[in-house]
Amino acid sequence: MKFSEANDLLKPGYLSFETGVASYPDGCKTVAALTRMPHCRAKMVHWWFGWLGGDDQYKLWHPRDHVASAWKNRVNGNYIGAVHLVEEYLGRDADPVVHSLQVNFDDPHEFFDPVGYDAFDGVAICGRPGAKGVPFTIGHMCHFVRNTDYGCEMRTRFWLGDVKDAATKELVPDTVAAEVRAVAVNDAFCAHLLQHSIEEMGYLADLLPVLYRQVTEDSSF
Repeated sequence: MKFSEANDLLKPGYLSFETGVASYPDGCKTVAALTRMPHCRAKMVHWWFGWLGGDDQYKLWHPRDHVASAWKNRVNGNYIGAVHLVEEYLGRDADPVVHSLQVNFDDPHEFFDPVGYDAFDGVAICGRPGAKGVPFTIGHMCHFVRNTDYGCEMRTRFWLGDVKDAATKELVPDTVAAEVRAVAVNDAFCAHLLQHSIEEMGYLADLLPVLYRQVTEDSSF
């Protein structure tokens, strides 16, 4: 699925493509990962992105791959409209390079039909990823979390190749987008991103139920 089909995530059940890398003739790619999170709720994932701070907290999320974390424009834990600046490996053994990345977080109503989004039982963490200090983003990212009887599940999507100006959110010219896709949205990067996503959300599924309750003292489910 491409970003234009994002509303399909609001439908009940599962899609034919939930984990893996899909490639398209225009050079765009979709990276997808499904993570089941027992004893966790969507509200905890929402809280996590508001609580997550510097390097030590970031390393809880992935002790081997995560290196450094900082935020711009995050006020009182509100990550929507903020920028997360990170240093991380993407599968340290397969790709021993530290990537300097950033995610510009957006309101999920910009990604999904607002009425449908407000009606679903969960939360979507949405943003536009790119390289740190580069004036454009390379696609759209979403951690789509829906509550289940056992906890919740996260359906991560990286829709890569829709290159936009980081400030205006306007698409860049096709010639520029094609060059960026050729360099930044390649098979190796997407394979490493998939591995990293599966691993980091597995770590989060293990630590979040206990951490959330310890910090917030909210024991409700």
